[in-house]
Amino acid sequence: MKRIYSTILALLSLVVTTRAEEFLDMASLVSKQGTNAIFESTGKGEKAKDIEANAQKSVFHQLFYKGIDGINDGKPLVVKENKVYTNSFFNETARYVAYVVPKSVESTGKATKAGSGKMCTYRMTVRIQQLINDMKRNGVFDEDPISGVKATQVRETEGLVLPTVIVVPYKRDGENYAKILQSDYDRRVAVSTVQDGFESKNITTVDLQGKIDAVNRRAAYEQNAGNAESNDKQLLMTSGADVYVTVDINKDITREGSRVTLIMKAYETASGSVLASKTATPIRRFQTSATDALCKYTVQDYLPAFLEDIIKNFKPAGGTRVVLQFAIDGSSSATMNDPAGTRGYALSNVLRQWVRKNAYQGKYHLQGIMDESMIFDYVTIPPKDADGIRMDAAEFAFILEQYLKEEEGIDCKMRVDGNNILVTIL
Repeated sequence: MKRIYSTILALLSLVVTTRAEEFLDMASLVSKQGTNAIFESTGKGEKAKDIEANAQKSVFHQLFYKGIDGINDGKPLVVKENKVYTNSFFNETARYVAYVVPKSVESTGKATKAGSGKMCTYRMTVRIQQLINDMKRNGVFDEDPISGVKATQVRETEGLVLPTVIVVPYKRDGENYAKILQSDYDRRVAVSTVQDGFESKNITTVDLQGKIDAVNRRAAYEQNAGNAESNDKQLLMTSGADVYVTVDINKDITREGSRVTLIMKAYETASGSVLASKTATPIRRFQTSATDALCKYTVQDYLPAFLEDIIKNFKPAGGTRVVLQFAIDGSSSATMNDPAGTRGYALSNVLRQWVRKNAYQGKYHLQGIMDESMIFDYVTIPPKDADGIRMDAAEFAFILEQYLKEEEGIDCKMRVDGNNILVTIL
């Protein structure tokens, strides 16, 4: 008994040590810049990329659980814990990446030896207001640390369910998002300006460049190398955004002045359904040819009506759509037609019946069944779970995993990328 107790203590010590090494909680606020905040944070690890990643994660861990002076009066942001949500910042989902401004992370000095690894301090810019909006949506926070306004107080979008949005450039044949952001200044500026416009309306956005960088780090974006359409579709489906907005730009410069037309279309990410469309051409012309200024004028005039159309047609109160894919593990000889579960029905029927009963209001669409796979191109998940917390793809996947393993005895593993759930039957 004594040996078992000692073993448990050793394991607990290992867990605490590992957690402490990953989250040093040595972050501090440097300054605030509008809706962003600049932090310095120290990370620890064996490799440079791990040190940098842990320094970034540590900012969010400290904000969530210990607090940072200058934000929310130094108090922790997490008021009501939701592990499915908060853990997604620190596990392989790497949700924190969406809130760190791309290319803002830089070391403040050289790495120094620290035990078996190294330590280094980094400075980075965090989209703090965007983070707070997302935490409000997921029910873990109730007060705005920048303005001090309670989430329950009256605001412009009170009573409306707001989608998470990713803004992307309009693509022509043979183009992909990464190359457009690198080589087309006008479209890059248009995307950035529209994204800023959404954020100013308390809409949580996913940064496209940040998402590309994150997906590249996981090597998923290159799996379909040479196939721009597959790459970008995968990126959208794994972005975690409820809605994606495409933006194209047309500059009109004459002697009388300049203006830009923005062609914006909003789509539901899971289904591809069009939610809103707007061709925004200002009546006024301006005595400047600067793309960023002209885009800002257009966004100011036309974004509110465009956003109103999106919210009107976006129906998350009736459930959010996810893509649900089942696949037989490559080492297995089983098929979707083989008996499975406690009653010996075909595996495809076991899966289909569960989806049929658990899809919100029975709303789903089965794309097809093959021997090794089964794909639902959309399944509408309930708006809230049994605890009254907003349901997301990760929680829906966990409930499915519980059912397969505990009730049907079907071994499986899950992967959640944004609103895309991938289930491998072992």
